[in-house]
Amino acid sequence: MNPTMRYNRIIVNGSLHGCNQYAVDSTLLFCKKYLEMIEPDEVGEESMSKADVAAERKKQIVEATVSCISKFGYHNFSMQDVARTAGVSKGIIHYYFLNKDDLMMSVLDKVASGIEDYLTTQLSSVTDPKEKLGIFIDVTLGIVKKTKEYYQVNMDFWTQINQKEEVRKIISSHYEQFRLTASSIIKEGVGGSFRDVNPENAAIMILGMLDGISLQWLFDSKTVDLTALSESAKSMVFHYLQK
Repeated sequence: MNPTMRYNRIIVNGSLHGCNQYAVDSTLLFCKKYLEMIEPDEVGEESMSKADVAAERKKQIVEATVSCISKFGYHNFSMQDVARTAGVSKGIIHYYFLNKDDLMMSVLDKVASGIEDYLTTQLSSVTDPKEKLGIFIDVTLGIVKKTKEYYQVNMDFWTQINQKEEVRKIISSHYEQFRLTASSIIKEGVGGSFRDVNPENAAIMILGMLDGISLQWLFDSKTVDLTALSESAKSMVFHYLQK
């Protein structure tokens, strides 16, 4: 049995039968330190630094988790599913992520960052504020259909924001980024295509409307027509902003 698998067996299966707690804790600490030394060689990445290996391994595990959420649903996947999908042992996952909540916050951050990057790419070649805002609305409403797992994970974490400050901060930071994008577009249009409004307040109202539509689609996708509502949302927003 290789060292990684042996570390996994100790953590996950509790194979130190008959040992006192001090012996168990000491052995786990030794295994973790040993894994730190052999992890690059173990995965055939001798030329990579420890930091590079850690970043690549975390990315691999997070992407596998997103895949498992899509396949099995948020509440129905296990760490073993993630390990199998990522092609690593469960011990490796526990080495890089303290627990499932720790892993899920990384998933939340990855998916939200991916959406922000996609939105930035879609807007990069457009100069007209009205066209930009239309793209923002289309992309934001399309998120719920294209990355349904983002909303599923997000909604699950919403229930924890009063108990976990870290969860509140990470969700808040992504909403702040979406508001900043929308308000920046509106600022560009004020004095030109758009009338004089408070860009930050307008961005909050627009996001509130888009979030509400998205949540209703999650609950009743047969009734809520995202394509038609996207056009209606743009019509309402442009009417509100027009001079």
